[in-house]
Amino acid sequence: MSCFNETDLENGNHCIYSIKQLTIRFFHVFLSRLLIFGAICFTSLSAHAGMNKWVDENGVTHYGDRVPAKYMNQQRSELNDQGMVVKKHKSGEELKAEKAARDKLSAAKKEQLIEERKKNLRDRVLLETFTTERDILISRDARIDAINSHIQLTETIIKDHERKLTDLKKRIESLEKSGKTVPENMHKEVVSVSRQLETNYLYVENKSKERQGIMASFDEDIKRFRELKSAQKRKN
Repeated sequence: MSCFNETDLENGNHCIYSIKQLTIRFFHVFLSRLLIFGAICFTSLSAHAGMNKWVDENGVTHYGDRVPAKYMNQQRSELNDQGMVVKKHKSGEELKAEKAARDKLSAAKKEQLIEERKKNLRDRVLLETFTTERDILISRDARIDAINSHIQLTETIIKDHERKLTDLKKRIESLEKSGKTVPENMHKEVVSVSRQLETNYLYVENKSKERQGIMASFDEDIKRFRELKSAQKRKN
């Protein structure tokens, strides 16, 4: 069993106290040098901070710690103590161009998202509305038949108006040849029938275009319906 006397205790305390002193002294020296190094770095950076390079309207390059106000919206650069570019500031026109490009890209993405949503909605409607491809054909034919009925009825009216207009013109021509005065209401009727014909011609033309559009739309629906059904079969 070990045993210590008062002398040993005093010597031990002295050694511990000496180690503490050395540690504290070393820490103070290290901290002082660290502070000195930091101050030197800060002074060096401060001395060269804000050095700018810009070009005036005459193409002359300038250097300085402060850029004149009228050149703040132009392209300029920040330099370090070695004259190397550390940061570039874009001109107002460049910033506007970049913003316009970002806005255009954002609009394109938004448009793409809208189109994707429309496509998904169309797919859902197709699957929920029609069970088979034959159902789509029946729906298409019903709409086409309705348009054809309107066109046929209008074409019948057109033929009647054409005959009426032809008859009016013959009567007017006959009256003029015989030297008689043509009634004013007859001229007005010619104008009225002619306008009705123009309206009906345009109606038939628009309905024909509508029919073509419906056919094209249903052709796309049938094609997409087949794709969706094939995808369902593969999943099952």
